[in-house]
Amino acid sequence: MRFVPRDVQPTVLEAARSFPAVVVTGPRRTGKTTLLRRLFPRANYVLLEDPDVQARARSDPRALIEELRVPVLFDEIQNVPDLLAYIRTRIDRKPRAMGQWLFSGSQEAPLMQGVSESMAGRAAIFQLLPFSLGETDRASLLHGGYPEVLARPASRGLWFSSYIQTYLERDVRAIVNVRDLATFRRFLALLASRHGQILNKTGIAAPLGVSVPTIGDWLHVLEITGQIMLVPPYFENFGKRLVRFGTRLLPAGDQHAS
Repeated sequence: MRFVPRDVQPTVLEAARSFPAVVVTGPRRTGKTTLLRRLFPRANYVLLEDPDVQARARSDPRALIEELRVPVLFDEIQNVPDLLAYIRTRIDRKPRAMGQWLFSGSQEAPLMQGVSESMAGRAAIFQLLPFSLGETDRASLLHGGYPEVLARPASRGLWFSSYIQTYLERDVRAIVNVRDLATFRRFLALLASRHGQILNKTGIAAPLGVSVPTIGDWLHVLEITGQIMLVPPYFENFGKRLVRFGTRLLPAGDQHAS
């Protein structure tokens, strides 16, 4: 599939001229790495999913960082969030050097914790979702806009089933202790059947045989990993909008649904 420009590109480039670091988060497989490597082709690329690179980053992070020539792109930074503290010291040595440190990350909860603790005021943060209808007419409300699904539509069923398995095994278990993955799978299917509707946690909990607080925890996991959006209803009274936040549910790919 040829590279399709993303709406966020101009803003990311502008941020790289104004901030020492740029962070791109979002669901897995939305094109975060592709976007950053396209926008910053001269950046050194460090994949932190590589076991050897991970081991070195954990055992001697200072040496790894010192030997790298900037700009540097750290892919999947959530695997070694301790690197952020060392990078902060490098940024503080040269606070006027912009766009030198680039990060991508899929698990937003641990990633954002590291950014908030180590990179406050030093990093511009963006969320990259699957392709929207405004970015390509190949995206759809039914099948979404994940790049690999659009590139190989004939195998999208296998792709989605593999994606769910990876999501369950890696992201969900890294954030919350889900003891019964079979029930969580049923929760995902039930939630998908009710997207775009008023969110009724009790109506979801009852057929699954779990508590309403459990449904709230699971919804939180889906939201922070970029799988769903909780959309507030519209009221002319802004205060009422804030109080009633989160009453309509949309999947993350449906960026233009209403």
